[in-house]
Amino acid sequence: MTRRGLLMTAGWLLAAVITAGAGTVALDVVGAGILGPQNQPLSQDDVARALETVPTTTTPVAPTPTSSSAPAPRGLTVPGGSVVAKCTGDQVELMSWSPAPGYRTDDVSRGPAATASVKFKDGGTENLTVVTCRDGEPHAETVADEGHHGRG
Repeated sequence: MTRRGLLMTAGWLLAAVITAGAGTVALDVVGAGILGPQNQPLSQDDVARALETVPTTTTPVAPTPTSSSAPAPRGLTVPGGSVVAKCTGDQVELMSWSPAPGYRTDDVSRGPAATASVKFKDGGTENLTVVTCRDGEPHAETVADEGHHGRG
């Protein structure tokens, strides 16, 4: 190795040592806090004293909404299928309906109205489901009309 190579290696090592030292000093300053011990962890006594100086106030909790302010849909299983309905006051509304396997729907009157209805039909049976509101809840009644489609 030449003299020039040794000087370059020594210079590089010196720069590495100075950089490592400066980094260590910087970490010590940050760890201790530049302006003093404000960044030090608090003891349990310090926390207790700090909490004693905080004024305590109570904030009233807002009431949660009741089901009467936001009507919730209700699922009803009926002969020939199912319906989902909701009541708003004395008005009922069919949100959805689904026929059972082998049935189809016909003559839907979804509301909102005093009554809502849907017919579930299969080959020989017609089930008329009428939905009304009682005490803010949807209630279904079904009337079966057998032989309506030419059976005799």
